[in-house]
Amino acid sequence: MMASNTFMFNLAGAILTVVAGAFVLKKLLNKERIPKQWRQVGVVKSLFIYPLKSGQGSKAKTLFVTQRAVKETEKDNNSIELLDRSFLIYMSKNFEVRTARQLPKITLISIQAAGNGIILTVPQKNDLYISIPKLKNNIEVLLNWGSTFGKEPFTCTDCGDSAATWLSQVLLNQDSGLRLGYGTGQRPRNLVRYHKKWAEHYTDMDNNLSGIFSDLAAVHVINWATVLDLNDQLNDDQKSNGLNFRPNIIIEGPSAFEEDQWRYLKVGQVELKVGLEVLRCIETTVMPNGELNKEREPMKTLESYRKSKGPFGFGVMGIYLKVLKTGKIHEGDPVYVPV
Repeated sequence: MMASNTFMFNLAGAILTVVAGAFVLKKLLNKERIPKQWRQVGVVKSLFIYPLKSGQGSKAKTLFVTQRAVKETEKDNNSIELLDRSFLIYMSKNFEVRTARQLPKITLISIQAAGNGIILTVPQKNDLYISIPKLKNNIEVLLNWGSTFGKEPFTCTDCGDSAATWLSQVLLNQDSGLRLGYGTGQRPRNLVRYHKKWAEHYTDMDNNLSGIFSDLAAVHVINWATVLDLNDQLNDDQKSNGLNFRPNIIIEGPSAFEEDQWRYLKVGQVELKVGLEVLRCIETTVMPNGELNKEREPMKTLESYRKSKGPFGFGVMGIYLKVLKTGKIHEGDPVYVPV
């Protein structure tokens, strides 16, 4: 009996050793091998943050890059530091997220920090101040991209009735129907599960890529030369300043399309890994007045010569990146890629 117990004990120990060894091996294999040697390819032309998903962006001189989003920093008015895409709009009836794809005038709404709260602003309407709600993460909303891109749930905290009424009046011309959600990225997202077809094609895409409420990634970069190449093929009234593509970082210096070959980037204190190309949707056609361009520009022209070779066939502009090392980035910082 004692021999049998000893055998079972040794067997259990061996199994635990194998399991532990496999876990350590997996961690070693999954550990990013960040390049040691770099060469400069350009500089940071501009930095942007978009506190509201699909909302108006604001230019920044400096941003702090966290694991889940870029963040305001070095503020001199003691207000809170806003996170990129940390607010979203959703329907009160079915809890579906609404973006500029459905409500283009969202692009006219800006969120600015004020003390311990935020100010919602839009042309031709009184501003609204609300306090940042205490995080509960008790509301589950659904981002529905349609049959091609699928659906993904987000968890957020509701921002109250005043914000709901204000948004509904601005976007629906009625007193109810929309609500404002807030989050900080505490709840992890499962990109691989909810965007399986993407992950099967873009093999560098994983759950660590995800932002708070961004479509996919924590950081979004575009190459200014690629924007200029697109502009060369557009009429003057259709040319892009880059903001309709909603990047966090615009890089100046590399030749057009050079970003297609990048796998890693180093900007300021920050090190990043490219997860996938950015496929462009109808939101890029929203004009400065908050209306869709009837000719589908610049999306139409982009699709005519720069279309993804992946499973979806949309136009490509920019790259989504995963944060490997957090830190500050500044306008004018050198940008490096591996040697």
